Amino acid sequence: MNFNTAEKPPTTVESASLKETLIAQGDTFLGEEKKYINPEVFEKIIGDTEKELLDKTNDSKTDVEYFKNKFKIGTAENLTIGDIVSARRWGINIDPTEKTIESGQEKKLRKLINEKKSESIVHKHLNKELAEKLSEVYSKKDMFISSAYKKISERTGVESKQLGVVAEQIIIGVLERIAIDRSDLGLSVIEANAYQDVNNKIDFILATKHKKRGVGVNREDKSIGVQFTTNIPKGEYKMEQIAKAKERGVDVDDIVYVAIDQKELAGAMHTWEKDNKPISGPWKFLPSKIREQVTKNLFTGLLEEEQKKRLAEEESK
Repeated sequence: MNFNTAEKPPTTVESASLKETLIAQGDTFLGEEKKYINPEVFEKIIGDTEKELLDKTNDSKTDVEYFKNKFKIGTAENLTIGDIVSARRWGINIDPTEKTIESGQEKKLRKLINEKKSESIVHKHLNKELAEKLSEVYSKKDMFISSAYKKISERTGVESKQLGVVAEQIIIGVLERIAIDRSDLGLSVIEANAYQDVNNKIDFILATKHKKRGVGVNREDKSIGVQFTTNIPKGEYKMEQIAKAKERGVDVDDIVYVAIDQKELAGAMHTWEKDNKPISGPWKFLPSKIREQVTKNLFTGLLEEEQKKRLAEEESK
């Protein structure tokens, strides 16, 4: 899969029909692995997702106020667009009440919410299909790999309570927030599909563009796969898996290993829940030192050292 998409502006609900948007999102997510999905099945998934998104029957709207360059929802103030959009990763889905007159920032918020909602749903359905097909492909070759794909297919499409899966969503949400609010970093984050998860040992991918020194606007694309875990005792084993995956060849520039102790994360989630689940999510309830170190690890090889240091310091506050 090629993540160097800098030359192509992202397809959004506003710039194309919903169906075209879903097809583009599906193609990007699947990459070369689209070959495992029957074209008719792909078309049906796109059609079903389109109907799901257009069905407004069960939608509940949220009053979102915009004042002095920040948003306010209920008692939560000084919210950024990234705060609001990424909150769905920890179960807080916000769909702003429609207004006759909207500011540019309010329109941007609505556009991003719609874009991320469609992306999440189509990824979920396509990944389930991909995992099922790959489980079948490997059923007569390697039962261990087949079983790994089967587990992905079973957990895809449902609200998983597994700490590892929840933790992964929290980290992806944090990265989404940073990508949205720090547009200067040129950052994008995307969940890995089932093939990348099992074969390449990648849970999600960070991609960015750096200005080449002394060349003005010319840029160099880079993508990093992230293997994330809360099972620290298995760290050495996971590093070995990453090394083997890199030997086989992967479609990213590098793979980094990032871990958060499951006890620390469970404690942060418990405190967040006791505090009535603020939009900021469990991340802010982790010790500042952990947030700082995890941020540094996530951006290893992706950002300049000074950028990484400043961002880690900001995330630790």
